[in-house]
Amino acid sequence: MKKSGYGILIRKMEKEDLDAILFVTRRAWGRYTLYQLLEEKHGHIWKKSAQERKVSDIKNFCEMRLGKVIVAEISGKVVGYATYGVNRADGIGEVLNNAVDPEYQGRGIGTAMNEWIINRFNVLKLRIARVSTLEHDKPAQRVYEKQGFKELTRTIHYSMEL
Repeated sequence: MKKSGYGILIRKMEKEDLDAILFVTRRAWGRYTLYQLLEEKHGHIWKKSAQERKVSDIKNFCEMRLGKVIVAEISGKVVGYATYGVNRADGIGEVLNNAVDPEYQGRGIGTAMNEWIINRFNVLKLRIARVSTLEHDKPAQRVYEKQGFKELTRTIHYSMEL
């Protein structure tokens, strides 16, 4: 556990946190998922909305990889979460998802969660930390760049109707 500014507590996820994580997911991701961009361009595609697909992905990750999820808590309320992965063989750690309830954004919560994860990577003696984000997700880019991440490359996602 780690206390940060604004009374933020960063800790590992517990099973009881899942509903709060899914609540944050519904509020935080918006246009920052490929699912949403595809849906905006091509209309409703899946049996679930783009938002519910993201929620389903996060739920599955949390249930299968509980030890790779952290939460940010203020006054006992989960206001954000982050997921990560570790490849010890290659010495690479990856920040996967980082979301903060919009009501609590701008308080350094995303930064604090990334710091927790980077510290974990250091404890594991990993050599490289990586993260990916969409080009239009400027808030995430600011967080990562502020922490010392440097852009490596850009990926272009294409779609077409058949």
